Amino acid sequence: MDMGEKAMVFYSRLKGFIKKSLKKYLIGSGQFLGSLWPVPDSSLYFFFPVYHIGGAEKVHADIVACVADQNPIVFFTNKSINQNFKFLFEGKGKLFDISKLIENRIFSLICLGIIAKIINKHPYPVVFGSNSAFYYRIIPYLHSRVYKIDLIHAFGGGVEFVSLQVVPYLEARVVINTKTLKDIIEQYASNGLDSKLINKVFLIENQTIVPDRYPEKHEGGPLRVLYIGRGTEEKRVHLIGRAAAECYQKGIPATFTFVGDVHDSVKFECREFCFFAGEIWEPDRLSDFYRNADILVLASSREGFPMVIMEAMAHGVVPITTKVGGIPDHVKHGLNGMLISDESESEVVDSLVLIIDNLNKNRKLLRELSYSAYKYADENFRPSSFNAAYRKLLVKQPRDQKGDEIYVT
Repeated sequence: MDMGEKAMVFYSRLKGFIKKSLKKYLIGSGQFLGSLWPVPDSSLYFFFPVYHIGGAEKVHADIVACVADQNPIVFFTNKSINQNFKFLFEGKGKLFDISKLIENRIFSLICLGIIAKIINKHPYPVVFGSNSAFYYRIIPYLHSRVYKIDLIHAFGGGVEFVSLQVVPYLEARVVINTKTLKDIIEQYASNGLDSKLINKVFLIENQTIVPDRYPEKHEGGPLRVLYIGRGTEEKRVHLIGRAAAECYQKGIPATFTFVGDVHDSVKFECREFCFFAGEIWEPDRLSDFYRNADILVLASSREGFPMVIMEAMAHGVVPITTKVGGIPDHVKHGLNGMLISDESESEVVDSLVLIIDNLNKNRKLLRELSYSAYKYADENFRPSSFNAAYRKLLVKQPRDQKGDEIYVT
């Protein structure tokens, strides 16, 4: 190795040492500041990314609501696009949006130290996080007596890799469908993790409000097709726009309504066949859209188990959806909905159009699917088991074991 190469190695190591020392100093400074805080009243802490509109955000709010009597503290760690779902969390705990603070790397490390120290001061704290990278960064700095839990909605968004490094620290993990459970088992095996860690993974399926009576649908007229959701890439809303255009061109009587900020996700030439209602977050208004719909369509390339399917089935709306994630666990083809293959985008569009055409011609089958969807939701999606499972997981008594702060750099 010549002098130039030796110099490069030296400077590289020096840079790494300085970076590591600075990180330790900043986190340590935060921990000192956190030590000045009094012991917090709450033993329960949540870490979620955002409070804008989304199915995951509804689930997070439902979890907080079922333990609202514990006066939890809720941290939001990412910048929210809007505040439309913030009301779901308000009144359920103390809310802290730290997203702007932790955008800065230096302040993020100080904030990490402060929050970790405050949590560690409580004699029996419980922390719960989902979809938050900051949450996984803070976990190694918590006492071993802190009961640490995370929720994995689905594989495919990247959180499964971010969380992998802290799996040994977790006391429990929650998944919402059997597909994600299988994905975790395979991930642990391929990364050489102890197979016993699977025993810490619990299946708790989501819930929704189900009307006490079957919502009768109007007979006759064009089929009322509904999409509710975001316009993100994996949702492939443009395919539903293409299906709307093809239904019109083939003379299939169907109206397509889109709820969400998805106007630009549909191709220009297909927009004239679609009605865009915009973002709607008020529960009563959303219920009106479900009550006035016959079919819910989804063309997603990946999913966990979407809240919109649960809500649609609860209102007797027949789901037509790609067979991805945990959807086939609940949507049974020809019994309470319709599943379509995901082999190509063209096949997705063709299948959507074909099924809509068939249901238009066979209104008796449509009514049977609608009632079966409602009955399935009535038997499987009500809140009681959801609330009981999360309260059992989150509301803990003081833990006997002692723990020290773990410093990971």
